[in-house]
Amino acid sequence: MRISGKTKLLGVIGNPVEHSLSPAIHNYAYELMGIDAVYLPVKAKEAYLEKVLDGVCFVENAVGFNVTVPFKERAAKAMDMVSDDAKAIGAVNTIKRGEDKLIGYNTDWQGFLESLRVNGIDGVNEALVLGAGGAAKAVAYALLVSGVKRLFVANRSRARLSLFLERFADERVIPVEWDETAISEVLPQVDLVVNTTTLGMDGEELPPVDFEKAFPGCCVYDVVYTPSVTPFLDRASRFGLKTVNGLDMLILQALFSMEIWFGIKPDFYRVKSYIENLLEGEGG
Repeated sequence: MRISGKTKLLGVIGNPVEHSLSPAIHNYAYELMGIDAVYLPVKAKEAYLEKVLDGVCFVENAVGFNVTVPFKERAAKAMDMVSDDAKAIGAVNTIKRGEDKLIGYNTDWQGFLESLRVNGIDGVNEALVLGAGGAAKAVAYALLVSGVKRLFVANRSRARLSLFLERFADERVIPVEWDETAISEVLPQVDLVVNTTTLGMDGEELPPVDFEKAFPGCCVYDVVYTPSVTPFLDRASRFGLKTVNGLDMLILQALFSMEIWFGIKPDFYRVKSYIENLLEGEGG
């Protein structure tokens, strides 16, 4: 990679960012598209996020930045302008630098919706979302926009679930108690289960989902992408259910960000092949 005074600057702002795949995705994609740009990880101190964002306004060769955990909701409040979808979700994951202005977007929901398509999951009628945080909001928005008939949502914290329901005041959104009995009642009705939590990754107990109750055509999706088969997906696969991890969503939301910044995006499959080879080489 050759960097000059004309090189455009982009990056991902988060804490932590050390293990983010975003720099690999973006820098490879810029090379494919012939764009003179570099994408860097930016680790911001939590107390100073707004100052970091203010500084971005005045970096003239900066095009934009992505925002990752735990800053997406705070970033939305710090923007000069926010897209309608980011406003509805309440989170920004993509920032474009205008003339002394920051414009916030959300491409997470687009990445999720497109990841369903590339995995042959079309026409979801009813779905169950586990979790009520930022990822759950992006997933819920995507499913509601796509025309889902009913969207069941379960979360451990009732307070957080209440906030989720306030944001999505839609009669199609139905709360479900966080217990196996209540979730088992809706499982036979849904054709998609999406886990937006990290439960099970650090030896924690998995979400209380008895996949034996799911109908055979149900797809189980986990937004976590490493390991490629999470404990949640491993359990679902034992019952013969189709499973999808979050790698496609991660790559696709990045490509939609590029489209906002540059007006073009590279071939998804070429980028995915590169990242899969990278992960395989790292034993990921």
